Amino acid sequence: MFAIAKRLVALSIEGNSLRVVSATGRTVETWDTIPFAPQFLKKGHVADPAGLGGLIRAALAERKLSKGRILWAHSALGTTVRILNLPPLNSKLLDGVLRREVRRLTDGHPAQWHIRWQVLPNGNGKQRVYIVLLPRGPFTTSLRAFDAAGLKPSVIELKPMALMRAVNKRNAIIANGEATSVDVAIVRDGVPMVIRSVYLGEDSGTIDHVVGHVGQELVQAVSLYATDYRDNPLAPQLPVYLTGTAAGDQTFQLAASGAIDHPVAKLHPPLRCPSDLPVADYAVNLGLILRAL
Repeated sequence: MFAIAKRLVALSIEGNSLRVVSATGRTVETWDTIPFAPQFLKKGHVADPAGLGGLIRAALAERKLSKGRILWAHSALGTTVRILNLPPLNSKLLDGVLRREVRRLTDGHPAQWHIRWQVLPNGNGKQRVYIVLLPRGPFTTSLRAFDAAGLKPSVIELKPMALMRAVNKRNAIIANGEATSVDVAIVRDGVPMVIRSVYLGEDSGTIDHVVGHVGQELVQAVSLYATDYRDNPLAPQLPVYLTGTAAGDQTFQLAASGAIDHPVAKLHPPLRCPSDLPVADYAVNLGLILRAL
């Protein structure tokens, strides 16, 4: 007998709303956006975990999704990513080097950060280590919302990482535009080399405001990449993939493409999606589903 695949329930917060997508295997089944009280968040982070947890619990119960496998996209606001190029080291020496580098990156306060690292392949004789530093306070508070909801996410992923999975290209530039935030990621060889996540303010709420920031953030990201990775420049025709609610707006598209003179490409996540699903709006959720498969 074949095991029945458990339903995947991907959750993300965009502006003052909860986005929910459910899928079984690679087939997307339902999606929805649930608005919530602005006071649940402060500066883009969870401020009322009990209130948000209650909303999540009620939203999933109403849609009969409470027993699904829960996937959560956490904001990358304040997150730092770095790639270290080191000589080959044994595990003990590598641990010591990483501890010293983390102390440097965190100004001597590593306890304030949630830290993850991974050794990357193909270092051309070097040991490449990818480090992610995530502010601990907001991360812990978001988990308290799930405690309040009586749920435990089986997958937690940063939004830019989820977007990278939805785009599904080894090399890409990604610009995600929402009412209160802009995320930009530059992906090379399947690795998000540069991440920029910017909070636009609680009252930003208009496409014009988002458009005014996307070009600036793309320029900053490309400039940072050019400085840090001079020996591996971006190809002029490397596409920009647009996601988020702003992605369908023509001025957003023109701003993104014009800022860095790269072509815009269409998003095609490797999932079976209904024809009426607004793929760009739910790209974060779709990336979470791909992460869980």
